[in-house]
Amino acid sequence: MPVEMKESRLPTGSSDPVAFTCTCAASQSGDGLVLLFYRYFDASPSLPTPYQTLRAKSSSLVEFHTASTEKLNIGGKIRIANEGFNITVGGTKIAIEEYMQECISHWSFSGLDLSTPEEQRQFFKPTPGGCACVFGGSPASVRVTSEITPMGVTNYVPAQWDQIESLSPEEFHERCHSDPATMLLDVRNHYESRIGYFVDPKTGEAALRPAIRRFSQWPQYVKKQMSGPGASKTTGPRQIMTYCTGGIRCEKGARFLQENMEKDDGDRVCTLNGGIAAYLTWMDDEIKSGKKCPEDSLFRGRNYVFDARGSTGLDTSPATEPVSTCHMCRNSCDRLSKCRSKGCHLVLVVCERCELGDPRCCQNCEDFDKQASSNDSEIEKARPRPICTCEREREAELWGANEERTPGTQGWRKAKKKTQNVHGINIQFKAID
Repeated sequence: MPVEMKESRLPTGSSDPVAFTCTCAASQSGDGLVLLFYRYFDASPSLPTPYQTLRAKSSSLVEFHTASTEKLNIGGKIRIANEGFNITVGGTKIAIEEYMQECISHWSFSGLDLSTPEEQRQFFKPTPGGCACVFGGSPASVRVTSEITPMGVTNYVPAQWDQIESLSPEEFHERCHSDPATMLLDVRNHYESRIGYFVDPKTGEAALRPAIRRFSQWPQYVKKQMSGPGASKTTGPRQIMTYCTGGIRCEKGARFLQENMEKDDGDRVCTLNGGIAAYLTWMDDEIKSGKKCPEDSLFRGRNYVFDARGSTGLDTSPATEPVSTCHMCRNSCDRLSKCRSKGCHLVLVVCERCELGDPRCCQNCEDFDKQASSNDSEIEKARPRPICTCEREREAELWGANEERTPGTQGWRKAKKKTQNVHGINIQFKAID
């Protein structure tokens, strides 16, 4: 049965905001919550056999989440595929708690141990400071996709889901302190790791943070920098500890790394279960109980999130010292904005004073805007945007000056599929991931 998708609230050519004003019921109650959770049906604990046939019926999951979010006035992004689901939603505390219980009762959550409030909190990862408004309001955007988070390798499935050790936040923290050969590896995009990252407590060094712009570049990075002639070598076995925002990118990303990296005897790949979000929640609990203080946290800065909150941090230490600087004036700052050039949407760190100006990622990007506005040709307007200078420099640093990765354009993957006839020429456009 065909599934009717929710239309985007965003104008064509725009991108998700990194700031918001609450206009829903949470503004009066002050108790909004945002959930961040996912499931791969084949990962442990896997979906029980009696329900395996239902996973191919995406319409069932779409109807369930659409009806629930509409009824409860919940906003968010829900991505459903044959392999599982990836969900981030927000609403009032009462609505979110009811939604969680409806989810737990649904067949797609079968096999998960969610019998206690603590187990539910670890899985759903509720965080304050947001509501439906951080997603543009309710109901949630529910879509069927080929992957619940695109990694850029068609039909990739880990050879063994249980090959990677998944560490709780406490285990992750303790192992960083105790293991002599820890290598912290950030699986997120470069604009995320710019405002926050883990540090090695033994050396004070920041995690390795690849300069990738999207997760679909991760496999290329692994094969270029972690395997073959270009792989960095160290003496002795390494414990490579991967992490991301909420854990989902590491599910496949860490396993792809394990299967493709240049390994020595004793090398191990681990991942932080629940990601940075789970670690910050655990650290907040430790601080509240008096077991730790904010300075004990191994995560520095703020955790970038894909909603209009922009980022989150420790509730017990809201005035976190920024680890980033304003893109324009270079003063210490962690306030997020975006390049104002049409079609760029690159996330930037911009202070309030510089926001009043005209923040761009680089001069070349602004020049593209001027050229586009002065060109009336329909064919030229239809062309994808070229990559600007700062993005080319980042790509050259990542892959090498003589290697250029496709696509060689910005915003092209966001293009809508359509057909135009310009001066008798049939031109087709399609999204490229």
